[in-house]
Amino acid sequence: MAATKKVGLKICPIGLASELVCDKWMPIILRDIGLFERRTFNKLLKYNLEGISSGSLATKLKRLEHVGLINFVLTSEHRQKKLYYLTESGIEFLPVLFSMAGWSTKWHHPSKEFSAKIEPYLTSPGPKLRELQDELRAINPENNSPNSFLQSVLSA
Repeated sequence: MAATKKVGLKICPIGLASELVCDKWMPIILRDIGLFERRTFNKLLKYNLEGISSGSLATKLKRLEHVGLINFVLTSEHRQKKLYYLTESGIEFLPVLFSMAGWSTKWHHPSKEFSAKIEPYLTSPGPKLRELQDELRAINPENNSPNSFLQSVLSA
């Protein structure tokens, strides 16, 4: 049964959230799109720090789109090239990712190099996190024209 069809069933909110987004790759892909501005399949694959396979990436992108955390626009340069972005649901999920990062930073001491990149967003929900969310909303084609999204991504 599709996750979006579970409304009305007896399911705990934690269980539902876990079913929707909890596997190794989905939070990492959201991080890469939202924080590291990796918006194409090739950039997500090539620069992924954890080494996702192309098959897993394709499957997880479809899943994230299905549950409404990401979407895409097609580029004019190549009709099959997609530029991914976080939907409003994905943008509102960022504090969850940063809470997870804060917990793992406190208790499990990940790489200082990568921890430094996310450290400004770890205060809950501090001005830096709200600023990032506002920036992502500003380029979201659901809030603006798809052309303004394409221009902002292509000019970056």
